Amino acid sequence: MTWCICAWINDVVAQNVFTPFFTTKEPGKGTGLGLSITYTIVENHGGRITVERPSTGGAAFRVDLPPVRADANAPAAPIRPPAPALPHTKRTVLLVDDDLAVRRMVKALFGRDGHEVEVAHNPQHALELAQRGGFDLIIVDARAATRGGGKLFVEELVARLPALRDRTIVATGDVGVATEETLTRLGLRYVRKPFNLRDLRDEAARLWAATAVS
Repeated sequence: MTWCICAWINDVVAQNVFTPFFTTKEPGKGTGLGLSITYTIVENHGGRITVERPSTGGAAFRVDLPPVRADANAPAAPIRPPAPALPHTKRTVLLVDDDLAVRRMVKALFGRDGHEVEVAHNPQHALELAQRGGFDLIIVDARAATRGGGKLFVEELVARLPALRDRTIVATGDVGVATEETLTRLGLRYVRKPFNLRDLRDEAARLWAATAVS
């Protein structure tokens, strides 16, 4: 299934079009949640939605959904177990991401539950904040690099402060083999970009449950 819109979109919009709260409309005229919700619904049904830019202009959104099984009595696909329910406790979150839309989304997502989100201005600032301590969760953009664009910030973080490994979630738009191997080697949890809000919240709940037990 494919549907089209006539608006012209540039590289920045194409990369962020499914990110929650990202909008090109004027303040008060758009929430930036429409395509994010669509992305989540399609993904939850085992499908995939992508945006293309035809040479004729505008934008085309392609939705691929798996076929419905002919056997109505076939067992349903396994459902991922829900995140553990935790007693309400105010948490402190450190966010390392230079995307304004992501910052807004993370602040809104955790802020509505009473948690506090502190944003690092850059990876060096993030290291200083992390060394200060007191964070229950650190969400890191996988692309964030330390000074000079060398080692990834998350690698330096776990090397300097290994105790924070179990409190860190990496957000990555690259789910290739090399990235997965790196994150597995570092022993880090990760979520995909564009964000599925439920996945990010559930992963945070699992992390907090695990650290509470340990």
